[in-house]
Amino acid sequence: MREIQEVPGKVTIKTAFRDYFKGYFDFMGRSTRAGYWWVMGIIILILYIPLFILLGQLLITKGHVAGINPWIYLGIFAIIAVGIFIPTLALSIRRYRDAGLNGRGAVTLWVLNGLASSYSQQSRGWAFISAIIGLALLITALLKTNQLETDSDNPLVTFFLRAKVKEN
Repeated sequence: MREIQEVPGKVTIKTAFRDYFKGYFDFMGRSTRAGYWWVMGIIILILYIPLFILLGQLLITKGHVAGINPWIYLGIFAIIAVGIFIPTLALSIRRYRDAGLNGRGAVTLWVLNGLASSYSQQSRGWAFISAIIGLALLITALLKTNQLETDSDNPLVTFFLRAKVKEN
């Protein structure tokens, strides 16, 4: 398996999708903003917008959509969602690493967000924490390459952020 190392300014939609599927289990490389957003934009357009339209129709019609069996479409969505979960997680981790997060810091934020989300029904505080972490991850995905690198020696900071490479 090759490690994905995208170069800013050199990523096309074709390159982005090639890296997305070739880096199915690559959590160590880097993905640029273009490489990340080309793939995420297409996933949202092709997968999630039709899903929300279908769910809206199901809510409006109380479960009866004329001419189609909505369970077939929901089943297809579920199969696709399971199939793209790992490469999408890998792409996200590579994007966060490219922005300057350490891999372990990105995984820690994902796990904390998942835990906070699972408890968000019980308390608004957990929902707020989940929203803050989700917003931080979204902002991180929008940042330029190496934007979060740090000069700090603080162990907590270096747990989450990558140290700047010192040039001689």
